[in-house]
Amino acid sequence: MPSFLDLVLHSVIGLLAIMNPLGNAPIFGTMVSSQSPRAQRIAASRTSLIILVILVISALVGKTLLDVFGVSMPAFRIAGGVIVAAMGWRMLNGSQSREAEHHADNTEIRERLMVPFAMPMVAGPGTIAAVISMTSIEPGAVPWATLTAITIGSAAVWITLLVIVRLERFIHRDALRVITRFMGMILVAIGVQFVVAGWLEATALESAGR
Repeated sequence: MPSFLDLVLHSVIGLLAIMNPLGNAPIFGTMVSSQSPRAQRIAASRTSLIILVILVISALVGKTLLDVFGVSMPAFRIAGGVIVAAMGWRMLNGSQSREAEHHADNTEIRERLMVPFAMPMVAGPGTIAAVISMTSIEPGAVPWATLTAITIGSAAVWITLLVIVRLERFIHRDALRVITRFMGMILVAIGVQFVVAGWLEATALESAGR
């Protein structure tokens, strides 16, 4: 049986690889670019807290909740991919005008940070599936090693988001729009990848059940 520290270390490495804070942080930066520095820091803290809560709930009752609603992990992955791709398509096509971008509603920004950024981008189907898998190999009723790894991973996301909003203020607005279009394309690709992975997983499960 692996030690507590071994479980935490392996779980942290696995979570950070899936959550990909360095890759997702620039997308966060484009979403909050119209806000003040103080509002951006608050958004980073709130978003990281949401990610922490989602993953803690997933660790404790995630599998049970999916079973109760009759939702399979492949279906959850496909739904997440559609949401991410839709958000990326909006960013890619610049559906928001410059005026709307400048006067972006705080409530709308908070909603975008919750869905699709916090979930399903960072705390998405892959992350939730990993968390559920981690809890399944832990002894005892409470998965302390997984919860510790989730806390460390969420803290790493928080620090990364704070760093990116500090760097973002040095980027010219026009350059930021170009970055936004590029990140939109990345989001569409991530969404499609989620859908394909979910479809392949569902197909494999169906074939194995025959």
